[in-house]
Amino acid sequence: MPTLTAVDRLDIQVLVDNSTDGLSSTPANVENEFAFATRRGLRASSGRCLCCAVHGFSALLTATRGDVKHSVLFDSGPEDYAFERNTQRLGADLGQVEAIVLSHGHWDHSGAMFSALGAIRARNGNRKVPYYAHPGMFASRAMRLPNGTLRFLDDVPSIADLSAQGADVVCTTEPRTFLDDMFYVSGEIPRVTPFERGLPA
Repeated sequence: MPTLTAVDRLDIQVLVDNSTDGLSSTPANVENEFAFATRRGLRASSGRCLCCAVHGFSALLTATRGDVKHSVLFDSGPEDYAFERNTQRLGADLGQVEAIVLSHGHWDHSGAMFSALGAIRARNGNRKVPYYAHPGMFASRAMRLPNGTLRFLDDVPSIADLSAQGADVVCTTEPRTFLDDMFYVSGEIPRVTPFERGLPA
């Protein structure tokens, strides 16, 4: 089992989420959307400053240990518009991203992946980006409706297409650490139910 090395700090910047809420109170270690925008220079509330909430998720993770800092993009959200709008409005530094992790094989976490890869490589000198994924993520998926028919889901981007866009795909079922042992992917988590096994090949 790989061993993680403790970090001094982990910053999580949510780029895409299911909701946006600038009014609710937050814990002391969480900066809400309006406070963040105000810190960056917002002088008047405006729709032109707000992020876009969509079904899906993406986060920029930055770990720091001493003088060493590494950043990882965790998922991309469902589509280009929300990812591009939110990263721009949040001032997310995609040029610092050194790797991408796809949590699971659903379109709402991977639909903006090509846009994310393009934005990262446009800022990192066009270097390839390590991309960690489980091989089972690339299976086609569908939902079985009550009448027995299937409603197909968009596939996640294929290994070939990701590679063509500049990803260095690390497709593994094994746990591993990366970026100075500051990040960890768990590898395969055994399924104990028949839920979501994908379509037969």
